[in-house]
Amino acid sequence: MTQVTKDAAISWLTVVLAIIPTWSRASRATFNELAEAVGFPLTFGPVRSRKDRLNLGLSTSRGGLDTTSTSWHFFYETDLRYLEYNEFNKVIFGEAPNVFSRSGLINPTPYNFQEAGLADFKSFAAGVRLPNPFLFISPKLISGQT
Repeated sequence: MTQVTKDAAISWLTVVLAIIPTWSRASRATFNELAEAVGFPLTFGPVRSRKDRLNLGLSTSRGGLDTTSTSWHFFYETDLRYLEYNEFNKVIFGEAPNVFSRSGLINPTPYNFQEAGLADFKSFAAGVRLPNPFLFISPKLISGQT
């Protein structure tokens, strides 16, 4: 199950990162912890802005793999304000906060990467086949009971 969870996260990251462009590297850096946890080769790309904000992205996010004997999941969260804004809003120069280019963003907004990631996860999960649990259960007779 741990490997299946890692594979699901890798699939999710592949879809999501195809949507998230590189500008200051901050947005892509928010996925770093999850990528490292599952062995995904994350690239941050070149700096296209006036300032490299890689460390901002690293410091405003969390992600990883959580596996126990009863639960397996991956997680990602960020409070990088402009990634959150770009996720849900159409960004237009002069109207949106902190848009630095008249030519607009590299990728059109809203990104909707969460929606795309969820669709990918559902598709991935639909193809997962779990082993028959009865192969791992050994019945035992408890003394004194029939």
